[in-house]
Amino acid sequence: MPRPADRGLGLAVRLSKRAGVPLVGVLVAVVGFGAGSPPPPPRAEAELNPTGYSSARLCGRCHTDIYESWKKSLHAFSLSDPIFDTAFMQAIKAEGEPARRLCLRCHAPMTLANGDYELRQGVTREGVSCDFCHTVTAVRLDHAEQPYLTEVGLVKRSILRKAASPAHQVAYSELHGTAEFCGGCHTYTAASGAPIMSTFDEWREGPYSREGVQCQDCHMVRGAGKVVGAEIRSGSSPMHLHDLIHDSDQVRSALAVRIVRAERRAETLAVDVEVENVGSGHKVPTGIPSRVIVLTVTAESDGRSQSAERRYQKVVGDAQGKVLSQDFEALLYGAKILTDNRIGPREKRREHFSFDLPRQRGVTVKASLSYHYSPMILDQSRVLIRLGEAERKVY
Repeated sequence: MPRPADRGLGLAVRLSKRAGVPLVGVLVAVVGFGAGSPPPPPRAEAELNPTGYSSARLCGRCHTDIYESWKKSLHAFSLSDPIFDTAFMQAIKAEGEPARRLCLRCHAPMTLANGDYELRQGVTREGVSCDFCHTVTAVRLDHAEQPYLTEVGLVKRSILRKAASPAHQVAYSELHGTAEFCGGCHTYTAASGAPIMSTFDEWREGPYSREGVQCQDCHMVRGAGKVVGAEIRSGSSPMHLHDLIHDSDQVRSALAVRIVRAERRAETLAVDVEVENVGSGHKVPTGIPSRVIVLTVTAESDGRSQSAERRYQKVVGDAQGKVLSQDFEALLYGAKILTDNRIGPREKRREHFSFDLPRQRGVTVKASLSYHYSPMILDQSRVLIRLGEAERKVY
């Protein structure tokens, strides 16, 4: 189950930039690996697990810049994010063990290989960690229960050719540079066939797929830092950023809005507004269906204001057609797509509005877009119950 750079300890930490939910105050509990003290100095003979998964902290001894980038990412917080944590508890309460396995296959994907569904192992609690991704050998998009095949151990796979390491074996993997690699988790189809989350399919059916632009080209661009430290290898290649560049700036760059017409018609003002998906390789909004884009158009005249809205969203219903508004409900019980008017890659949407305004007055027309997401998050609250009172007068 899905699913933000300011981070800190405790549920009181506000996560805004990296969550991709700029209009909502999101809290993140920073627990587990990826958020603690810096890893020890690089050491080539790191104690990697030869038969199982190794901690990201071990990877960070040599791949320091990548580790520092990853530990700020949504992948590093995939299991400890309180948005997920709340939905996870709701899902388990509703459906028990099947819900646990459904959620963890993407939020703690090491469980696909180690079967640690009770999250007893620290490495499992790292979320979408280094060693999981770099031991993947195949993605099976038609196998929802086991979308990833892995070979755990000392062979690490990536898009680097002719790479070598003193700590482990290295294998080139074309798969790691393709959108299919991401598609194993960034798509979820209900048993009924309804595409509850369809980010990968939206990319695959859009123009960027035909042009060969992959998810990684936008979310894992090359940036400052090296694949390994200079003390391990001089002249190391620039690294691909592992924080996934999923922040408020990227959300803002996805859509453009402009007023293409504003005309008087007697006592009516007719306004046409164009919304265009200029920067996203998938529909906007994407991911969990409870996310909404709202277009608001306002006409102001002599201190008076009129406004109207359009909402862009995928609405999911259960088998009886009841709208499912909570995240966990959509994933557990979603069976139908009731409506879906989201904006596809490079799509232009023209919206018409009409306002009743006297002709003699000047009018200012404004159009704005906003991103709305209101997940349920557990928060601390004070309970005060007065149990009784006693009074006594003393003279």
